[in-house]
Amino acid sequence: MTATSPPLISASHYRQVLGQFPTGVVVVSADGDGGAPTALTIGSFSSVSINPPLVAFYPDKNSSSWPKIAARGHFCINVLSASQEDLCRAFARKGEEKFAGVSWSPAVSGSPIIDGVVAWIDCDLDRVVDLGDHWLVVGRVRDLQVATGDLPLLFFRGGYGRFTPSSLAASDAALAGFLPVVDQVRPELEGVATECGAECLLVAQVRDEFVVLAGAGTPHARTKTQPTRVGRRLPYLAPLGVLIAAWGPDEDLTRWVGPDASPDDVERWRHTLARVRQSGFVVGTGHLPYAVLEEAIEGRDEGHLVDPALENALGEVRRTMLTQPDLVADEDYEVRSLSVPVFMPGGGALQMGLYGLDSTMDGAQVERHVARLQQAAAAATAAIGGSTPIR
Repeated sequence: MTATSPPLISASHYRQVLGQFPTGVVVVSADGDGGAPTALTIGSFSSVSINPPLVAFYPDKNSSSWPKIAARGHFCINVLSASQEDLCRAFARKGEEKFAGVSWSPAVSGSPIIDGVVAWIDCDLDRVVDLGDHWLVVGRVRDLQVATGDLPLLFFRGGYGRFTPSSLAASDAALAGFLPVVDQVRPELEGVATECGAECLLVAQVRDEFVVLAGAGTPHARTKTQPTRVGRRLPYLAPLGVLIAAWGPDEDLTRWVGPDASPDDVERWRHTLARVRQSGFVVGTGHLPYAVLEEAIEGRDEGHLVDPALENALGEVRRTMLTQPDLVADEDYEVRSLSVPVFMPGGGALQMGLYGLDSTMDGAQVERHVARLQQAAAAATAAIGGSTPIR
């Protein structure tokens, strides 16, 4: 069989086809060894390895900035935010004064970290490989951090833009069985998030963990390092998953309340869960307990599902959760979360809720939000083939 020559591929056709794949946009920067720092815009950045931590990008061989960066032996990858298109274009131009008017601070290497970027990755130059009309540059990561957690700038079909997610879903093989449910419930999450102006999440118990399966919208008070709670895993311990526990097997109650709980603690929770089943919703109140919990979650040792700081924070929230308020229309409440159950086929519940509200509402406002959540939960229950138990 005679081998045939590959077809000639024009540059314009190549760009058109490859342009169907969106890429993130970064600025690779380096200090100037006593002079002005230098940088270039890159649309071909990727992670290479976790162990050892390596990243890569592909500068054009005609770049006048790359040789200056290579000579320094280190650089910083600045992941641009969707609002930094002007910086993207400025650093893509040729010139010596690219940092004029740009605010930045030095990384450990001395390379510039540009103010307002989504994240930054400080690297040592590991190797450079000759590949066609570009270099393959591999960097060994020495430090990295999420900076603002904003949405990133994307390059797609020849133009710049942003990814605007109406909703997100966790990606994990252990959660595969929930994916059909997530697909069915997603429109309800999006509707509630839009109407209530907050982050609406769907959470489940997965073995001994409380897992955020999907979410829509954005938190009312978002932290710099936690742009979304989707994918978050926490211990399935009181008070997390109150609605799941309320419609779960009675024999799981003691395990959920915790191994150190007294018989009186178990009975208090049994009474609270009975009240939750009657009302059909849960209100999380109090700014300080939830602020302490968020701080503990952000700072916890990921090698341990429960560390002392998280356990103490859960204890603070338990005290507020055990005292569910009797809503009065003209009385104010410091609301952090509102949750309702979504019922699974065959029994058991998921938890749908508004989180990170961090706002004061009167009783009438709380009831309106609860009513909207319950409407969405009823539709979600019907969509997945579940049924609401008789209270």
